[in-house]
Amino acid sequence: MNKRYFFNLLKTLLLLLTVSGALGCNDWLDVRPENEQPIDEFWNNKEEVDAVMMGAYQQLRSSLEYLVRWGELRGDVVELGPGLTSNENMLAVKGLDIKSDNPICKWQPFYNAIGRCNAVIRYAADVLPRDKTFTDRACEAYIAEAKWVRALCYFYLVRTFRDVPYITEPYLNDRQEFRIPKSDGMDILRTVVADLRACAQLIPVAYDPGSWENKGRATVWALYALAADIYLWLGEYDEAIGMCENIEKSGLYTLLSTDDWYGLYYPGNSSESIIELQWDGMQLQTNSLFAWFYNESANANNYAVSDAAVAKFNEFPDESDQRGDGGSYIESSGKIWKYAGTARGVSNLRESGRRDANWIFYRLADVLLMRAEALVMREGEGEGDMAAAYAIVRQIRERAGYTMHPDMPSSQSEMIDLVLDERLRELCFEGKRWFDLVRVAIRDDGKYKSKLVKLLLQNVAAKDRPLYEAKLQNTYGYFLPINESDMVASGGVLVQNPYYL
Repeated sequence: MNKRYFFNLLKTLLLLLTVSGALGCNDWLDVRPENEQPIDEFWNNKEEVDAVMMGAYQQLRSSLEYLVRWGELRGDVVELGPGLTSNENMLAVKGLDIKSDNPICKWQPFYNAIGRCNAVIRYAADVLPRDKTFTDRACEAYIAEAKWVRALCYFYLVRTFRDVPYITEPYLNDRQEFRIPKSDGMDILRTVVADLRACAQLIPVAYDPGSWENKGRATVWALYALAADIYLWLGEYDEAIGMCENIEKSGLYTLLSTDDWYGLYYPGNSSESIIELQWDGMQLQTNSLFAWFYNESANANNYAVSDAAVAKFNEFPDESDQRGDGGSYIESSGKIWKYAGTARGVSNLRESGRRDANWIFYRLADVLLMRAEALVMREGEGEGDMAAAYAIVRQIRERAGYTMHPDMPSSQSEMIDLVLDERLRELCFEGKRWFDLVRVAIRDDGKYKSKLVKLLLQNVAAKDRPLYEAKLQNTYGYFLPINESDMVASGGVLVQNPYYL
């Protein structure tokens, strides 16, 4: 692995990422000579702990395009918009012709965030004797928060690459070994979810009333949501259900009403939201979501809604879905509206200074549908679980404005499709779809992988489909290759995903 990934903070603490506005300080650390470790010059007060922690969130913000591409580009909800239709690398992704030099295969921002988290976990306690205002409880809370962010990063990495290097120590100097082999992805998930369970009594329940931190930093409710998601991937359905129920029973989160649904995206940080990656245009913090998904120029948006997604919203033509045309997308142009407007309808365009839409990691509707999926998949409860899952789907549909619903499925496979279809409509363009499909495809030794294979083959030329259909029986094909530059830098320690050999 390229060691520059781990120099960012703790190769002598070279620099601290500048974080503006609500997310931290504006100071940079002095650049020090190689192999000098000025630990005693840093980690002196709680503000420095906070600054490093906020640096981890800033690295997540730097990863935004990967959050979009990894979660959506290979699925059936997003098409390449005119801004990317001549981009050979992105065309290769859609056409399942991904090579290890494709920029979609870079993982640097996530390991940068992990490095900062590892620093907080390792050094926060050193501040206790140096800053008497820094309490044991506050120190434990920062360490728990760092473990949440680290777990989130590894969850993205495992879902995207499957087996990745698992690093828990900060990088300190050139003498430290940086060529780390891969660990089994499922083992990583078991480890990080155990970390989360151990942190549940230490991570904050809430921050100051009215603070952005209640939606923008990890809380115990964000911990439960992430743990539920990981348990779904591990096939531990009772645990996933328990995590979801912890959130539901808290009474802190409610589904927005049908009329207020767009408030999820503008102004954001709604009563339904559990945790979001934050921007604030009032503090000159904007991002590229508007430009990527909508863009005022006619032929400049990078992503567009797919015909397949539009068809899902039009299955009941006499019904009005608030999430469909004018809500999540604009059917006449194919552009995506979730991050472009201030309300439903193309006339409600964001002003240039408010193109600061947050990226939602978890919200209540997502949690409810995770519980529905876990109910469908677990064994032993039979029809009771199926009925409960169906009731959740109806609840989400009714919030969207439906009065008619599909019949309750008679098989597990059909019920999975019902839940996945509702997750598509509810969570489209939020970085969920590809991971939903892969999660279902790999469970139970690939019992339902035909659902994903069928979808993937839609993007392959008819003459090539027999070859790709055979290749896609190998579930490693659902994960990306390791970037070739990292393979070279590892000196042979990293082993390529076997699908790409």
